[in-house]
Amino acid sequence: MTIIQTLNPAPCTLLFVHGWAADSWVWKYQIKEFSKDYDVITVDLPGHGGKDRWSEPTLQPAVKKVLQLLTPNSKLRTYVGIGWSLGASVLMAASVKSPDLFKGLILTGATPCFVKKDDFPWAQPKGIAKRMLKDMKDDAAKTLSGFYPLNFTEEELKKRAAKEFIKYYSKLKTQNSKLISSLEALINIDMRNDIKKIGARTLIIHGGMDGVCPAGAGEYLAENIKGASFKVLKESGHAPFLTRAKEFNKEVGRFLKNL
Repeated sequence: MTIIQTLNPAPCTLLFVHGWAADSWVWKYQIKEFSKDYDVITVDLPGHGGKDRWSEPTLQPAVKKVLQLLTPNSKLRTYVGIGWSLGASVLMAASVKSPDLFKGLILTGATPCFVKKDDFPWAQPKGIAKRMLKDMKDDAAKTLSGFYPLNFTEEELKKRAAKEFIKYYSKLKTQNSKLISSLEALINIDMRNDIKKIGARTLIIHGGMDGVCPAGAGEYLAENIKGASFKVLKESGHAPFLTRAKEFNKEVGRFLKNL
């Protein structure tokens, strides 16, 4: 966990939660931008670089960590959760479990259901998800090296931000088999009923060419979270906060000012 506080009283505290097989490094462009005016907290999810582990194939270990971190100070601080992919799922679950904790949520690359259902096509085929889980158990390092480029479009892979992301995580040795339970949790997620209980003001930012969580999943969230707004960055993949950082930050900044 990292806490960055402004010199002047901040209007709210931003909590950044990363996605699967990553850590807080992914938010470097947002931390640089928003720590000027807001208090910022970054948290590494269980099994993602810290000593704690993701102990069961549900979201509960991560939700518990977020609630333990924020709840003691919830009467003194106003929180806005900013989450990517799995981190967005964690924030949605935490918001449902503790409805008064967040004033706002900003969700990117988010989905209420990671695996396709008969009535939810904007997700990964069940066979691909199961194969990825098996591959992680057989050879986690090889599986991750194949997964990281999937966060970007072909054009984005030529950009500095995507290259830095892949290089950075390819060098880390702290993940691998520790990520299996969190991947199982991601595969098991179906939050379609729960998201209707979210009361925090919500902004959903989605890459129009997201190949991990298709943009239809973000649109579904916007239609089923009361009062949510939806922004598509048409040429972006799964990580627009990296490859379209200026545009992403502009949308976030506008949302925060209007809270």
